[in-house]
Amino acid sequence: MAPKKAKGPKRTNKPSPLERMQEAFGIINKDDDPSITKEEFFKAMESVGIVGDQAEDLFNRFDPDRSGALDKEEFFSWAAKGTGDLRALLRRGVAHADEAEEEILKVFESWDTDGDGYITKSELERVLVLLNPSFTKKDMTKLMKAADKNGDGKIDY
Repeated sequence: MAPKKAKGPKRTNKPSPLERMQEAFGIINKDDDPSITKEEFFKAMESVGIVGDQAEDLFNRFDPDRSGALDKEEFFSWAAKGTGDLRALLRRGVAHADEAEEEILKVFESWDTDGDGYITKSELERVLVLLNPSFTKKDMTKLMKAADKNGDGKIDY
């Protein structure tokens, strides 16, 4: 009987969803105080193509005390539940793609931080951290694979 093989290290999906939420909180919270102001939230959403009434509605939904700021508890609630709202917004935008092709292009341009005409894995990760802090590496790999039609490791737009 052959000896048992030693098990390799357990695979983990680091960073954890909590670490991602903390990372997103830090990215959005520019002044490092204990809360995210409405202005900070709007700037972050604008950087991923969500503006105006859409950003206002998202913020208000997760600011139940109407303080004009999201503390960590409110933000983590948004991160855990609000991403469904973001997906719905994006689906609505894609459903009207014919009329909004230019708007969709602007969104991709806002994701393309170095302006090279491609969305790299790190640029996609930045967007995912803001839109869905609980995403996993598996989610990102799956999304990247689906969107990278020519297999060059970048999303063309």
